[in-house]
Amino acid sequence: MEAKQDSSTPISRGILKSNQTQVLTRLGNMFAPDVGLPKIADVGEFNYCSSCGTCEAICPVNAPVVRRGPVDVSKEKNNYRKMELKTEVLFQGVNPLKTEVNPCVQCYACERVCPILDGFPVDEFNNIRHMKAGKSKTLHGQDGAVVSQILKSLLEQGEIDCAVGIVRNDKWSTKIFTFTKPEDVVKASGTKYTYQPAVATMRDIHRAYVDSAESPLISPDGVMREESRTYIEPIKNILKKYKKVALVGVPCQVHGASLFRENFNRIELIIGLICMESFSEEIMFSEVIPKIMGVDIRDVVKMNFHKGKFIVETTKETKEVPIKDVAPMARHGCHFCQDYTSYYADISVGSVGSDDGWSTIFVRTEKGEQYLNKVKDIEYSDKPIFLDIVKKLAAMKHKNNKWDWRGFMKEIWSRDIPPRPWGRERLERIPPPEVEKVEKTEKGDKAEKAAKPAQPKE
Repeated sequence: MEAKQDSSTPISRGILKSNQTQVLTRLGNMFAPDVGLPKIADVGEFNYCSSCGTCEAICPVNAPVVRRGPVDVSKEKNNYRKMELKTEVLFQGVNPLKTEVNPCVQCYACERVCPILDGFPVDEFNNIRHMKAGKSKTLHGQDGAVVSQILKSLLEQGEIDCAVGIVRNDKWSTKIFTFTKPEDVVKASGTKYTYQPAVATMRDIHRAYVDSAESPLISPDGVMREESRTYIEPIKNILKKYKKVALVGVPCQVHGASLFRENFNRIELIIGLICMESFSEEIMFSEVIPKIMGVDIRDVVKMNFHKGKFIVETTKETKEVPIKDVAPMARHGCHFCQDYTSYYADISVGSVGSDDGWSTIFVRTEKGEQYLNKVKDIEYSDKPIFLDIVKKLAAMKHKNNKWDWRGFMKEIWSRDIPPRPWGRERLERIPPPEVEKVEKTEKGDKAEKAAKPAQPKE
C-alpha cells in the first residue's frame, strides 16, 4: 500500500501531482501566470533532468542552461549539474545596457525536445533491425573500438562533416569535443563514466547557419568552453556550416538528439552507448576512486562495469567492488532513466552481450544501416549476440529506476486546457504499464478458472 503524500511534494521515484505554483514562486511567473513556465521547469525542480543539453541547444534566447560549475556533493552524494532555467525574476533590477538579459520567453521549444517529457520505451528491443559483434581492424579501444572506427571511417569518406563526442585527459576529467578530422577520433577512445551535456553543442552548429552575434560554446580547437556565454563575436567566424553531424551519447542524450533532429534536422547520425548510469566528476574524484576503490586517479588506466562489478585498473593493480557499492552515487537524474540500450539511436554500441574485445552492435534504423554499411575496417564475428544478458541488465535497470513516469506525463501534459498540440500527441502515445497488464491477465485467468464449474471425472 502506498503511503499518503502531500500533493505539493514529489514522491520517491516519481511525482503524481506536481505543484506549478511552487515552481512559479521560486522561478518567477514572468507576469503570465495563466500561461505558466515551460514544463522543463518541473523536470528540473524535481531532479528528473538528465542534463542532456537539448533544451539549451534549441532555445532561441539561451534561457535554459546546463550548469557547468562544480556541484557540492558533501551532503548530497548524487548531486549533479542539471538544467537551470533563467526567468525574469533573475534579472530584476538588472540594467540590460550593461548586462546580458535573456530570460525565458515562453516559446516552449524546450519542452518539445526534453527526453523526460517524451517518456520511455516499453520494449527496448522491438526496433532492432539486426545485431552483431564487431571490432576495429585498425584501432584499439576498450571493447572493440567500433564507435571510433565508425566515426573515423565516415570522416575519411566525407560522409559526415563532424562528430560530437566526449574526450578525457590523463586525470579522467572530461570535455565535449567536435571532431572534424579522422585523426582526432582517437582522442575519444575509451569509456568515460562522468557526464557532459553533449547535445548542447548543437546550439552552435545549427546557429552557424544564421548571422548571430552570440559567442560560441565551442572554441576553434573543438573543445567546449567553460566561460559564460556572451554576445561579442559572431559564431559564424568560429564554426563551419556543418551539414552532416554525427553525435555519440548515452541514452538520455540520444533521446534528446532524436527529438532535436525531428525539429531541426541538423543531426545526420546518432550513435548510442549502452549505459547503466553515470557520475559527476566531483563524486568520482572525491568518493568513488579514492575512498571506495582506494586508488589514486592519476594511476587509473581503465574503468569498467563488468559482470556485476565496477572494475578499476591502475598502473599497479586491478581493484573491483560490487556495482551496488557505487550505483547509489550516480547522478540523481540517472535514477529515473528507463533506457539501457539507447533505444532512440540509429546504431547502439556496447560491450555487453559479446566476447571480450568485441563490441555489441544494434542497428535500429534504416539510416543506421545505411551508414554502417559504408564503414570500412570493421571485423564482424560469426558468434551470435548473447541477447539474454542484455535483456537481463535492461530489466535490472528498469526495476532499480522504477517510477510512475506515465503518471507524471499524464499530469503534466494535461495541466493545460486544452493541452498544447505536442502535449496532446504525447498523451495519446503513453503506453499502458506492462507489469499491470500481466498482473491483470493472471488475475483474470485465475478468476475465470474459479468461475468455471468443476468437470466430472470420467
